[in-house]
Amino acid sequence: METSSMLTYKDRLCCWAIARLLPSKQWIIVARFRSRSDADGHFQFLRQTIPHVKFEVVFDRTGDRHRLAAPGDRPDNILTSAL
Repeated sequence: METSSMLTYKDRLCCWAIARLLPSKQWIIVARFRSRSDADGHFQFLRQTIPHVKFEVVFDRTGDRHRLAAPGDRPDNILTSAL
């Protein structure tokens, strides 16, 4: 197995994330969390304080620390939650 594809222990702990949709129609990770409930709580805060920006809670097994696929091009291993 390649070293670049292996996730570190710290990365495996934080698989819940909040992604933001950029004007270029790409998603960027803005925060990572260990638990779904922590991610949901922060998501609610972001939605109330910045209502005009699109955020989603995602489970990301890929380990990509910054970007996710565009909404139509999501790989099967990324699950989203629309609250």
